[in-house]
Amino acid sequence: MRDVDGVHGSFVVTKSGELAGKDLPAMFDDAVLTEVGRRIARLNEGLSAGGQDFDHCVMRFADHKLYLRSVSNGFLCVLSTNAVNSPAMKMALTLTSRRVDPMIQEPHGAPAATLSVLPPPPSVLPPTATPSESARSAKFVSKPPSTPATYRGHRV
Repeated sequence: MRDVDGVHGSFVVTKSGELAGKDLPAMFDDAVLTEVGRRIARLNEGLSAGGQDFDHCVMRFADHKLYLRSVSNGFLCVLSTNAVNSPAMKMALTLTSRRVDPMIQEPHGAPAATLSVLPPPPSVLPPTATPSESARSAKFVSKPPSTPATYRGHRV
């Protein structure tokens, strides 16, 4: 993810909010990221309460953005500047989430084996993928809702 200009780093949390791996500067310690992971899990529960799956979210702050991408085993979280190239970020999120998702493990009572370092991004396309196939697969598609979501009586 750091290959995208403006990305500070990323981290991965399980569906229950436990930290599974990180690629961030040392100032972001595990305790802080574990607390953020718990809040992401609660956010997921709140956004999924209407029966719809939470797919992605972008939180904008004064100087930064936090991208959250839901994968089947957890969440990929990326911290960036506000000036990050959004199409490049979406493509990187799609490609990285496909690689990271199978490596996320949910703890079962005992300390689980977690990701210590996220794998480096691929330097080239796989030999079987053509440029047009990779462009189609990198296109961001959100999940269509089965029923319209409402918040305080208004459609969201």
